[in-house]
Formats: sequence, C-alpha cells, structure tokens
Amino acid sequence: MFDETIKQLREWLELREQVSSQRISAFQYLANEGRAASPIILKEDTFVELGHPAAGSCSLCAATKDASLVTDGVLTIIGPDIPESQGRLLPFAQLILACCRDEIGETSLAMDRIVHSASQFPGYMLRSVPDRIWARVSNNAARSGFSLKDLGARLYGALLRQCQEIIGVEIFFVTSSKSDIMDVEGIVQPVRQKLGKIQTYERLPDGSYECTTGLDCTECPEKTVCDNIRDVITIRKGDRVITFERNKDSD
Repeated sequence: MFDETIKQLREWLELREQVSSQRISAFQYLANEGRAASPIILKEDTFVELGHPAAGSCSLCAATKDASLVTDGVLTIIGPDIPESQGRLLPFAQLILACCRDEIGETSLAMDRIVHSASQFPGYMLRSVPDRIWARVSNNAARSGFSLKDLGARLYGALLRQCQEIIGVEIFFVTSSKSDIMDVEGIVQPVRQKLGKIQTYERLPDGSYECTTGLDCTECPEKTVCDNIRDVITIRKGDRVITFERNKDSD
C-alpha cells in the first residue's frame, strides 16, 4: 500500500546524501528504552528545538512487507546533529520505515502510537502536532551527550519490542533545511491520505473494514484512496464486500 511512496522517499534521500554537504551517518543500534516520564522543558532550559513551526517539520511512520525497502537497524542523519546545534531552531523530519509480516495499515498506525509514547523521556520534550514533530532538548541532556543517535536507538528498540508484526526498522532524521522538509512532506502526503482513510473505517469481527460514509461508492470523493488500499484490507459497505476493477465497483 505504501511501497511506491517509500521508493520515492528512498530515492530522494539517496540523492540528498550524494549532494548534501552536511554530515550523514549510519550505524547499528544499541537500543536502550527507559520508562521515566518527560518533564516540561522551559525555553531557558532548552539546548535546541527540533521542528519548530518556523523551521519546518514532518513525521512519518510507514510499514511495508517488502524487505528490500527497509535496511534493518540503520539510522541515517541528513544535516547537523544535536551537539553542534546549541541555541538553534532546527528543521526536523522523522521518517520511520518498518518491514512487517502483515497488516500494513494497522502496523503503521501502531508504529505512530509507539513512537509517540517512546519519545516521552527526561531531557526530550515532545510537543506533538498532527503529522508534524516539534521537540525540545534540555541543556542537561545535551551536555550529557544526548544525540539523534540516542533518540533513534530508543525508537528502534521500542518498535521491535512492542509490535510483534515488525521484523525490521530503518530511521531517517533530516535537519538540513526547511526546503528539504518541504520536499519530504510532498512525497509522504499519499501515505497520510491512505492512513487517514483507514482510520475512518470500522473494523468488523471477521477482520474486514466497514465504510461508514452514507455516500455510494460511485459518488464518494474518497473512492480513489479506497482503490489504492484495496489490496491490503477488505472493505464492506453494508452487507456488500467492496472490490474494485480499475474504475468500477463490483459486489
């Protein structure tokens, strides 16, 4: 369901790696997930802000069953890391790709919930905005050596431990420029539309999803989105199972 967008995103990231003058790093994680709550970080106690509205931000969690699209255990940072960014408002894109066994849509939604929960810890305060990510890093955390590598390791470990469907995770952080964030935002928009549509369905005991809109499928403006996710979930309309053949509905 998301493979085409993931391929486009990877192509953009690979090109950005080739032309970027910023530091890019990749490594295998040593995951360490703590469970302490995140206290409020006041402005005067802030070392750096990530994804401030003035700087630009983007967040995505997307799953695929194609293992070739995810390099497990690797983090890539395009742009400066936290230690060299004191006092700055950094643009921030947090892009998390996972390879899963099944249930692509539900796994992607579960990933988003897990990542939000795992991002609450001392020294890192998440200020959540729909489809965006805005965070503060405290002076104490930064002086103790906290970096995006530590954040990535925490999110990686949480996803593998808390979601049994996931068999591999790759993470990208982009802090290079607002224009880069805008490019990424344009690429991931189709995934957002599909996930938003899945959330409007009601799941039935047989594992299918019931469309609750009162519109007929031939008149519904969301039909194109439904067409795009038809291979992943079974959609019911009342007592009908909706399938699609090109631009036609059939019972």
